[in-house]
Amino acid sequence: MFWIGSDYPSPAQKKPCNTAEVMAKNAQVRWNDLTVLLAVVDHGSVAQAARALGINHATVLRRIADFETRTGVRMFDKTTRGYRISPDRRDVIAAMRDAAEALGTVERLVNHARPDLSGGLRITTTDTLAQVVLPPLLPDLIAETGAPVEVMVDNAHVDLGRMQAQLTVRPALKLPPELDGIAAGVVRFAVFGRQDGKTDWIGLTGPLSRTTASAWIAQQTPSPVAFGDSFMAVAALAAAGVGRTVLPDYLAALWPGLVCLARPDAIAPVPVWVGAHVDFARSGRIRRVRSHLADALAKSDALKP
Repeated sequence: MFWIGSDYPSPAQKKPCNTAEVMAKNAQVRWNDLTVLLAVVDHGSVAQAARALGINHATVLRRIADFETRTGVRMFDKTTRGYRISPDRRDVIAAMRDAAEALGTVERLVNHARPDLSGGLRITTTDTLAQVVLPPLLPDLIAETGAPVEVMVDNAHVDLGRMQAQLTVRPALKLPPELDGIAAGVVRFAVFGRQDGKTDWIGLTGPLSRTTASAWIAQQTPSPVAFGDSFMAVAALAAAGVGRTVLPDYLAALWPGLVCLARPDAIAPVPVWVGAHVDFARSGRIRRVRSHLADALAKSDALKP
């Protein structure tokens, strides 16, 4: 910058340049924005993004509005089917994903450096495993960690890379490449219903629609009389006599009146994994706790091969 004549400041008028302060005042993108905006992109609606993040609907809307006001860039087109990212903004979203992943890596490495689990252990799992299989194992796990254990129930896969949990307990044919897992047993499936119940089929929807069990039911009937996005809900429907469906063995035993009607070979057992993000898996504390939990699950009658 050039100064002319009397406009040149005296030494007393000069102020030191605080680069961090200048950047903070002029920052158009804040780290917290990334999580919210990407959640809306991934889930397609404000309501689902709010549920996934554990915040309220109004907060998501406010974050979107604040971001668009600061940047002067409209990110979403609101349609009758939800929020759609504008086609000419896809490069911005791609850059946001890169930035969020970089920040996630920093968070994971910082957590890896911590010597203990004094902040608590978060485990994400399915509703059936959370209600039937995990509870008897938690007292020993709490004693092993010496810290509180938080069980997060979500039938969709939680992103461990964004620090939503340190461990996941999931039935899956295989884990995604960013997760390192230990196979800790299997879930076996069969057709269950009431002996005096209707012969109609109850289908699976939501995350369960992508399972082998759902595909097998679809081959039996083009039009189930009812659907559920949770094996717990589907089991309750079957126990009420609505129809028959495919359930995990260990779950069906909880409902009086449900009987095994068939055990199709086409529905193969599904491994249950205790997984951690590959960056977490290098941590001695996480590795130790994960092995402890995997050993306990392997001894559970519910998951024995």
